Amino acid sequence: MHRNLPAVRWAGGVELELIAIATGGRIVPRFQELTPEKLGRAGMVREKSFGTTKDRMIYIEHCANSRAVTIFIRGGNKMMIEETKRSIHDALCVARNLIRNNSIVYGGGSAEISCSIAVEAAADEHPGVEQA
Repeated sequence: MHRNLPAVRWAGGVELELIAIATGGRIVPRFQELTPEKLGRAGMVREKSFGTTKDRMIYIEHCANSRAVTIFIRGGNKMMIEETKRSIHDALCVARNLIRNNSIVYGGGSAEISCSIAVEAAADEHPGVEQA
């Protein structure tokens, strides 16, 4: 913290762009080019430590243009983390698809079972094996 201005040592390209969009700031390549008009706004910026390794993460909250969220995943090993990522991806895709089109075909074979029950009930109404 220098002159009561917080600074982040490094942020990746995509993350930097998302921060700029969320806060309404402009990305500047050199500190000398920074002007008040290029600064973004956030309600709160804080650093939080977590876990036994005391990893640190920057939280930028209460931004006017923010439509992004971060899902933080931890696990005992890489396989658990990857499986969790796949499950979250699948769930987010389901939510996205429901927003695009709210029609649902139930999974797990339930549509096929419903059809089978209806065909069996209709077949019971017609004795014999003759076809029309």
